[in-house]
Amino acid sequence: MIKFPTKKRVDLYKNAVSSEQIQLELAAAQEFMFDAWETDDLDAVLKLIRKAIKKSPLCADAYSFYYEISDEPLDSKIQNLETALYAASIALGEAFHEFAGRFWRCVETRPYMRAKAALADALWESGNFYPAIAHCREMLQLNPNDNQGIRHLLTSYYLELEIVDDLALILDDYSGDTSPYLHYTRALLAYRHSTPDADDIAKAAIDSNRHIPSLLSKCRMLTKSNRGYITLCEMDEAIDYVNNNIKPWLRTSGAIEWLSKIAQ
Repeated sequence: MIKFPTKKRVDLYKNAVSSEQIQLELAAAQEFMFDAWETDDLDAVLKLIRKAIKKSPLCADAYSFYYEISDEPLDSKIQNLETALYAASIALGEAFHEFAGRFWRCVETRPYMRAKAALADALWESGNFYPAIAHCREMLQLNPNDNQGIRHLLTSYYLELEIVDDLALILDDYSGDTSPYLHYTRALLAYRHSTPDADDIAKAAIDSNRHIPSLLSKCRMLTKSNRGYITLCEMDEAIDYVNNNIKPWLRTSGAIEWLSKIAQ
């Protein structure tokens, strides 16, 4: 277990160290995190995370990566991730407003965005659905280009809670997205509304990832990949989609059977 700084500790650090020193120590801490991401040995990873956070309590990636690998209680993780987000905003300083609308393209913003994505995920998992959605919306405002694929997560959240108006808006905003995450959601909505070209929409979805219909027909959550990344058009992407969207498909009578018939 790693004891992370509190927001009070972050404030004390910020007030005690010059802005130049803050950036120097943060850069050194980030180097430890680069090594941690490339290390397979868990004990070595934890040592690197400890070194990073000791070097700079503003190293948000230390908090975020620990969230991914630790089995601590979710409440504790959420508290640490909230501190991570606070620390990352302090690290950005005035540049936060300067970079708004083009986050992620600016490397300095990425620890903030990773922490915010992790916090949204933790909040959703803990049942704090609307705060999770709020974080996702804010991320799309900061980075409309959405290099992290937050739109895929947000559409699944909207679909799960049946927030159909906002779901329609995001599908329209990202109408050029040809990923299965949005394609299959469009197909489900087309089936629900008996859209005349629903079958064609389903065929386009199937072309984006052919594994999904058979996985949906299993009517259950699936064991996800632990590789830390998703392969486009492959089984791990299909599993990720199904695990995030199975409930709305199950709630829609006849939808999975319809999709499976088209896939065959």
